[in-house]
Amino acid sequence: MIKYLFKTVWHFDAPPQKVWELIKDARSMPEWWPGVKRFEILSKEQEMLQGCRIQTAVKGLTGDLNFELEITKAVPFGEIVMQSRGDLTGQGVWTLTADNGNTISTYIWEVSTTGRLMNFLGFVFKPLFIWNHNRVMKAGYTALKKRL
Repeated sequence: MIKYLFKTVWHFDAPPQKVWELIKDARSMPEWWPGVKRFEILSKEQEMLQGCRIQTAVKGLTGDLNFELEITKAVPFGEIVMQSRGDLTGQGVWTLTADNGNTISTYIWEVSTTGRLMNFLGFVFKPLFIWNHNRVMKAGYTALKKRL
């Protein structure tokens, strides 16, 4: 397995409550976030709440990355902690911090690849995979800013 540690920091000219309202409606993510192909909530609750399971597909460089997220902690307007299983295994922590009426969004994504091809190619192409991750995250940031 190849390990990756990503830290993404976004700044929004909106309070955490407004940002939270958009990200907690996870079902709509494929509509506005380029690169996110599937974000299907499998749980009875149709919001990103503790215990929620989400089937996810993200466009990768060698094909789609398919993984399931399980939310292990959800603090309204503040933090979501997710465990990932599938093509990516690990943990993501998304925090929203108030900053003078604005929001600082920090996403820490610590995962390992499980697929043979991704692991084989990761030894050589890891910088390219990191670039792709950053590209997808930047597209999400741009789209989320427009929605705010």
